[in-house]
Amino acid sequence: MRIRKVGIYTGRFYAGLLCVLLVGVLLGSLFYGSMDTGIVKRLNSAQTGYVSLRQNLDFSKILLRTLSSSTAFLLVIFVSGFCALGQPVAVITLAIRGLGLGVVLSQMYSAYGVHGMLYSALLVVPNGLICSLALALGAREAICLSNQYAVYTLSDRQENGLRETVRLYCTKFLVLEAVLAVSAGADCLIAWMTKGLVPV
Repeated sequence: MRIRKVGIYTGRFYAGLLCVLLVGVLLGSLFYGSMDTGIVKRLNSAQTGYVSLRQNLDFSKILLRTLSSSTAFLLVIFVSGFCALGQPVAVITLAIRGLGLGVVLSQMYSAYGVHGMLYSALLVVPNGLICSLALALGAREAICLSNQYAVYTLSDRQENGLRETVRLYCTKFLVLEAVLAVSAGADCLIAWMTKGLVPV
Protein backbone atom coordinates (compact mmCIF):
# COMPACT_ATOMS: atom_id res chain seq x y z
CA MET A 1 0.00 0.00 0.00
CA ARG A 2 1.48 3.33 -1.08
CA ILE A 3 0.40 6.75 0.07
CA ARG A 4 1.17 9.94 -1.80
CA LYS A 5 3.51 12.00 0.40
CA VAL A 6 4.52 14.69 -2.08
CA GLY A 7 2.27 17.39 -0.61
CA ILE A 8 3.35 16.71 2.97
CA TYR A 9 7.07 16.79 2.25
CA THR A 10 7.08 20.15 0.50
CA GLY A 11 8.63 23.26 1.96
CA ARG A 12 5.26 24.97 1.82
CA PHE A 13 3.65 22.40 4.10
CA TYR A 14 6.53 22.62 6.58
CA ALA A 15 6.32 26.43 6.49
CA GLY A 16 2.61 26.10 7.24
CA LEU A 17 3.40 24.08 10.38
CA LEU A 18 5.90 26.73 11.46
CA CYS A 19 3.21 29.36 10.89
CA VAL A 20 0.97 27.46 13.31
CA LEU A 21 3.74 27.79 15.90
CA LEU A 22 4.15 31.48 15.14
CA VAL A 23 0.42 32.12 15.50
CA GLY A 24 0.62 30.34 18.85
CA VAL A 25 3.44 32.67 19.93
CA LEU A 26 1.37 35.72 18.97
CA LEU A 27 -1.69 34.39 20.77
CA GLY A 28 0.45 33.62 23.83
CA SER A 29 1.65 37.22 23.91
CA LEU A 30 -1.91 38.51 23.63
CA PHE A 31 -3.10 36.04 26.25
CA TYR A 32 -0.41 37.18 28.67
CA GLY A 33 -1.46 40.80 28.22
CA SER A 34 -5.06 40.00 29.18
CA MET A 35 -4.22 37.93 32.26
CA ASP A 36 -5.32 38.84 35.77
CA THR A 37 -2.74 40.82 37.74
CA GLY A 38 -2.41 38.09 40.37
CA ILE A 39 -1.68 35.46 37.74
CA VAL A 40 0.88 37.73 36.08
CA LYS A 41 2.68 38.20 39.40
CA ARG A 42 2.84 34.44 39.96
CA LEU A 43 4.13 33.89 36.44
CA ASN A 44 6.77 36.59 36.89
CA SER A 45 7.81 34.90 40.13
CA ALA A 46 8.19 31.63 38.25
CA GLN A 47 10.18 33.47 35.58
CA THR A 48 12.54 34.75 38.27
CA GLY A 49 13.08 31.13 39.32
CA TYR A 50 13.80 30.26 35.69
CA VAL A 51 16.49 32.93 35.52
CA SER A 52 17.84 32.13 38.99
CA LEU A 53 18.31 28.50 38.00
CA ARG A 54 20.52 29.58 35.13
CA GLN A 55 22.44 32.10 37.19
CA ASN A 56 23.27 29.40 39.75
CA LEU A 57 24.52 27.16 36.91
CA ASP A 58 22.72 24.05 38.16
CA PHE A 59 23.38 22.23 34.89
CA SER A 60 21.57 19.00 35.76
CA LYS A 61 18.34 20.86 36.55
CA ILE A 62 18.66 23.10 33.48
CA LEU A 63 19.19 20.06 31.26
CA LEU A 64 16.34 18.11 32.84
CA ARG A 65 13.89 21.02 32.75
CA THR A 66 14.66 21.96 29.15
CA LEU A 67 14.72 18.42 27.81
CA SER A 68 11.65 17.17 29.69
CA SER A 69 9.54 20.10 28.49
CA SER A 70 10.37 19.66 24.80
CA THR A 71 10.25 15.85 25.03
CA ALA A 72 6.70 15.98 26.42
CA PHE A 73 5.51 17.85 23.31
CA LEU A 74 7.45 15.51 21.01
CA LEU A 75 5.92 12.48 22.73
CA VAL A 76 2.36 13.77 22.20
CA ILE A 77 3.12 14.37 18.52
CA PHE A 78 4.74 10.93 18.24
CA VAL A 79 1.67 9.18 19.68
CA SER A 80 -0.69 11.17 17.45
CA GLY A 81 0.92 9.58 14.42
CA PHE A 82 -0.46 6.17 15.42
CA CYS A 83 -4.06 7.38 15.22
CA ALA A 84 -6.01 7.61 11.98
CA LEU A 85 -7.43 10.94 13.20
CA GLY A 86 -4.26 12.20 14.86
CA GLN A 87 -3.54 15.03 12.40
CA PRO A 88 -5.39 17.72 14.43
CA VAL A 89 -3.62 16.61 17.61
CA ALA A 90 -0.20 17.16 16.03
CA VAL A 91 -1.18 20.61 14.77
CA ILE A 92 -2.81 21.65 18.07
CA THR A 93 0.30 20.50 19.98
CA LEU A 94 2.40 22.85 17.86
CA ALA A 95 -0.01 25.70 18.59
CA ILE A 96 0.14 25.02 22.34
CA ARG A 97 3.94 24.95 22.22
CA GLY A 98 3.89 28.33 20.46
CA LEU A 99 1.38 29.64 23.00
CA GLY A 100 3.70 28.74 25.87
CA LEU A 101 6.66 30.29 24.12
CA GLY A 102 4.72 33.50 23.58
CA VAL A 103 3.83 33.67 27.27
CA VAL A 104 7.48 33.13 28.29
CA LEU A 105 8.71 35.87 25.92
CA SER A 106 6.06 38.25 27.27
CA GLN A 107 7.08 37.40 30.82
CA MET A 108 10.68 38.34 30.07
CA TYR A 109 9.59 41.65 28.58
CA SER A 110 7.24 42.31 31.51
CA ALA A 111 9.91 41.54 34.10
CA TYR A 112 12.86 43.33 32.49
CA GLY A 113 11.36 45.89 30.13
CA VAL A 114 13.30 46.67 26.97
CA HIS A 115 16.24 44.59 28.24
CA GLY A 116 13.86 41.62 28.31
CA MET A 117 14.10 41.40 24.52
CA LEU A 118 17.86 40.95 24.77
CA TYR A 119 17.55 38.42 27.59
CA SER A 120 14.92 36.52 25.60
CA ALA A 121 17.19 36.47 22.55
CA LEU A 122 19.93 34.95 24.69
CA LEU A 123 18.05 32.64 27.05
CA VAL A 124 14.78 31.68 25.37
CA VAL A 125 14.98 32.05 21.60
CA PRO A 126 17.91 29.67 20.77
CA ASN A 127 16.41 26.60 22.44
CA GLY A 128 12.88 27.67 21.53
CA LEU A 129 13.78 27.98 17.86
CA ILE A 130 15.57 24.63 17.63
CA CYS A 131 12.77 22.86 19.50
CA SER A 132 10.14 24.48 17.30
CA LEU A 133 11.91 23.35 14.12
CA ALA A 134 12.25 19.82 15.50
CA LEU A 135 8.63 19.65 16.66
CA ALA A 136 7.40 20.89 13.28
CA LEU A 137 9.41 18.11 11.60
CA GLY A 138 7.90 15.63 14.04
CA ALA A 139 4.40 16.92 13.33
CA ARG A 140 4.98 16.48 9.61
CA GLU A 141 6.01 12.86 10.14
CA ALA A 142 3.08 12.25 12.47
CA ILE A 143 0.58 13.68 9.98
CA CYS A 144 2.04 11.50 7.24
CA LEU A 145 1.81 8.31 9.32
CA SER A 146 -1.67 9.27 10.54
CA ASN A 147 -2.79 9.63 6.93
CA GLN A 148 -1.42 6.18 6.17
CA TYR A 149 -3.29 4.70 9.11
CA ALA A 150 -6.47 6.40 7.91
CA VAL A 151 -6.10 4.96 4.39
CA TYR A 152 -5.08 1.57 5.75
CA THR A 153 -8.15 1.48 8.00
CA LEU A 154 -10.53 2.33 5.16
CA SER A 155 -8.83 0.17 2.54
CA ASP A 156 -10.09 -3.24 1.44
CA ARG A 157 -6.52 -4.25 0.55
CA GLN A 158 -4.61 -4.75 3.77
CA GLU A 159 -2.18 -7.45 2.77
CA ASN A 160 0.79 -5.13 3.20
CA GLY A 161 1.43 -3.95 6.76
CA LEU A 162 3.09 -0.81 8.03
CA ARG A 163 5.99 -2.44 9.88
CA GLU A 164 8.77 -0.80 7.86
CA THR A 165 6.96 2.54 7.84
CA VAL A 166 6.57 2.48 11.63
CA ARG A 167 10.20 1.43 12.08
CA LEU A 168 11.38 4.38 9.99
CA TYR A 169 8.96 6.66 11.84
CA CYS A 170 10.40 5.64 15.22
CA THR A 171 13.95 6.11 13.94
CA LYS A 172 13.17 9.64 12.80
CA PHE A 173 11.73 10.51 16.19
CA LEU A 174 14.79 9.13 17.95
CA VAL A 175 16.87 11.48 15.80
CA LEU A 176 14.58 14.38 16.72
CA GLU A 177 14.91 13.49 20.40
CA ALA A 178 18.69 13.54 19.98
CA VAL A 179 18.38 17.02 18.46
CA LEU A 180 16.35 18.14 21.48
CA ALA A 181 19.00 16.68 23.81
CA VAL A 182 21.74 18.60 21.99
CA SER A 183 19.60 21.73 22.21
CA ALA A 184 19.18 21.21 25.95
CA GLY A 185 22.95 20.83 26.28
CA ALA A 186 23.41 24.05 24.32
CA ASP A 187 20.97 25.70 26.74
CA CYS A 188 23.31 24.76 29.59
CA LEU A 189 26.24 26.25 27.65
CA ILE A 190 24.31 29.49 27.07
CA ALA A 191 23.51 29.64 30.81
CA TRP A 192 27.23 29.37 31.57
CA MET A 193 28.15 32.04 29.01
CA THR A 194 25.47 34.49 30.25
CA LYS A 195 26.03 34.01 33.99
CA GLY A 196 25.58 37.32 35.80
CA LEU A 197 24.17 39.07 32.75
CA VAL A 198 20.48 38.81 33.71
CA PRO A 199 19.49 40.27 37.10
CA VAL A 200 17.55 37.91 39.38
